[in-house]
Amino acid sequence: MNDPYGSAQTTSCCKATGPFLFLMTRLIIRAKCTDSVLWRFTTLIGAFVIVMYTVPIFMNNWVFLTEPRLINQVDENGEQLDAIFYYEAGYFEMCREFRSNDTQAIINASSDTFDRRCHWNPTFTGEDLGEFSVATLAIMQRLGYPSLMHVIGCITCYIAYGFTIVGHYSRSARTLQAAILYICGGLVVAVAVLQFVCIVDDELSPRMKPNAAGEPSKFSFRYGTSFFLSALAFLPVQMCAYFNAYLYFRRYPTPFEKVQVIPGLEEKVFRLHMDQIEGSNTVSSYTENIRRGSLANNSVNPFTRSVIVEQTTEEPVCLDPRGLMDDPRRYLPPPPPKVQFIRPHVIFA
Repeated sequence: MNDPYGSAQTTSCCKATGPFLFLMTRLIIRAKCTDSVLWRFTTLIGAFVIVMYTVPIFMNNWVFLTEPRLINQVDENGEQLDAIFYYEAGYFEMCREFRSNDTQAIINASSDTFDRRCHWNPTFTGEDLGEFSVATLAIMQRLGYPSLMHVIGCITCYIAYGFTIVGHYSRSARTLQAAILYICGGLVVAVAVLQFVCIVDDELSPRMKPNAAGEPSKFSFRYGTSFFLSALAFLPVQMCAYFNAYLYFRRYPTPFEKVQVIPGLEEKVFRLHMDQIEGSNTVSSYTENIRRGSLANNSVNPFTRSVIVEQTTEEPVCLDPRGLMDDPRRYLPPPPPKVQFIRPHVIFA
């Protein structure tokens, strides 16, 4: 039997969301890729990147480990029991928690040993945690360099975000510097994440192998949310770098303005223009052989196709690198040379 109240609620919900979706779609369609719109979109992505890089630093859910530990209890045969503990590890803190396992019937979980306990990284505190963990402790002691690199990369992205704002309002080169800093910060954090993966794999791979009796290992691990946030943030970082560079070069639409902005480009263009004037752009081996003056080299190889670059009839305009500001039209290069192919032929005596 159909519910009339449910259908009425669905209809009212559709009526409420319909105009909103229509307005959003209309705004997106009519939006133009102006500098203001692109800058707002870039700052939004930059804020998202900063959150994705900052939050994982203070979280302890980078990796989850399963590790067996000996406890102060014995079984019926007088042998010491081991329990399975679950660990959460990050850059600065690790926590341990006991959960039910196959031996829960003979383990007394009322002891303080089975309560949830957290400790700071012993690299910074100097505390002895040998009884607390083995594998997780070994991982934590090696996270000094990855944590430092992650913090440096995050600070670099903060500076890049500030340069994005300053460069937009001052119309300066800070925008291009922000793109460079975004790339550097993203690469530094990516290296830190790769080091974290190498450390975890190096410590747990030998322990996860079966023992001599063929029994499966009780060690296991899986990566957490903070790890994936830091790893996947590399994509929006590159988007921020691209949009900042695009916004900077968009301020100089003509080639003449780009030559003045990019260092060294004016000199290279001038040299290329002078080479075209002197005719040094000839790529034909046939013309090179003629210049040598050899009688044997004056003949055309019947099995090759030579290329002759004909000089244009129009005389190129002489370009003065110091006189570009007088008339930008003089900067225009001469038309490209005409290329003529000579088909292979045989010379009969």
